Amino acid sequence: MSPFPEYRIHPLTEAVIDVIVGAAGGQRAHPDHDRRRERNADYIIGRSVVELKVLEDEGLSKKERQRRLADLFAPLDLERPVVVLDRKRLDDAGHRAYDRAFENTFKSAVASARKQLRQSRTEHPDADRSILMIVNNANTALDHDEIVALVGRRARNDTREIDGVVVAGCYQHGDGFESVFLWPMTYVPIAIDRPFREYEELREAFNCYAERAMTAAIIERPSREMTKGAVLDTFFDLDGKRFVKPAPPMGKSSEFFIRGRPRANTTGIDVCPTVAVVLPELTRREWSVLSELAPWESDLGETYEAWLKRQGEALATATALKPVVSIPVTVNDWLAWTGGEVPFCLVSSITEYAHSLFELRVKLIIDGARSADRTQIVPSRYMVASTELIGQDEANDVSHIVIVRERPGGQPEVTSVVENLRIFHLHAVCLAAAYAMRYGVEQVLWRKDLRYAWT
Repeated sequence: MSPFPEYRIHPLTEAVIDVIVGAAGGQRAHPDHDRRRERNADYIIGRSVVELKVLEDEGLSKKERQRRLADLFAPLDLERPVVVLDRKRLDDAGHRAYDRAFENTFKSAVASARKQLRQSRTEHPDADRSILMIVNNANTALDHDEIVALVGRRARNDTREIDGVVVAGCYQHGDGFESVFLWPMTYVPIAIDRPFREYEELREAFNCYAERAMTAAIIERPSREMTKGAVLDTFFDLDGKRFVKPAPPMGKSSEFFIRGRPRANTTGIDVCPTVAVVLPELTRREWSVLSELAPWESDLGETYEAWLKRQGEALATATALKPVVSIPVTVNDWLAWTGGEVPFCLVSSITEYAHSLFELRVKLIIDGARSADRTQIVPSRYMVASTELIGQDEANDVSHIVIVRERPGGQPEVTSVVENLRIFHLHAVCLAAAYAMRYGVEQVLWRKDLRYAWT
């Protein structure tokens, strides 16, 4: 799901490549290719036979590949609900395993191309070069440079019958206001002594097509064939975790979205969620007064100890996302809130009153929350909500909450409250405010980790 409107362009289909090859002076190697039994290469350009392979599958859609990547990355983040598929985090052995997970696509492409190129070379005896052309149309799990590296290595390892590889693609990065289009084409020499002589003509034709396609996308009316949109996050869910390959950043901060580029929020949360189980806290004296005011109220318990036991049982309902927060209640303040009336459902009423106090106080804490990185004066004790922004969807963000106690002349004392919660920034701030009330902390600060953010 895209978090913003976008331009769309025509995908790089085989029909499009036909046009580009024709502009480069090439043609179909076999005009009757659709009626032939033999599998053959697609084009002849000058004295080079070219076989085209278009990547139409999303790189993370294969179940076997998902399993291999999950087994590779999950041990790095055992407690985390969201794992970023970042190759840079792996050691040398991990790099090799990561590459092998993606290489099957190129292994089969190279093996198939080798046979097709050999067949066409026998029918074009004047041709003295064999070129594999890879066009990335739908694989966003790998960027252009990764594809260049993987297919180049695969071609060198698998065969001596491919003299060079051309890798091309089109990548759009957009935020609804600004769009960046990249049309890379890279030549990877495999046999150094047998260069692709016609490569410059092919690249010029590709660039000319790119200019025409951009004009059509921006100026002309979109057509049904314009189905290729912006590069988005790719992800899969396995073993109770989400594995994400974030979309590449656009390279610089937006001058239009001064608070950051828009992101999707597929959590379904558009208002402050419930962040606490609120309980009214009564002293023995207050409990006795309420018992006299409402002797019929069985929910108060027959004794103060029974009331405390019932309240204690509520602790079992607490979760990391909904801690129990006890709110002290006095009879006089409660009666002032009810207008002096003693409702029949007394416990429900004082619970509602406790909720109103909680909402009032927690809102003040939320309104006073500030960036930890921009706050010069901090209290001696405060709560910090840290959120790792991951890609384009807030549903993939991971947050942590700690209590910090400043120590004059020494390092601050940091105590973890909750870790690795799959909640976004605003949810984390609200939850931190609830924990602040639970632990008697007056100030909440927040921090955003932008390492994997979409910017």
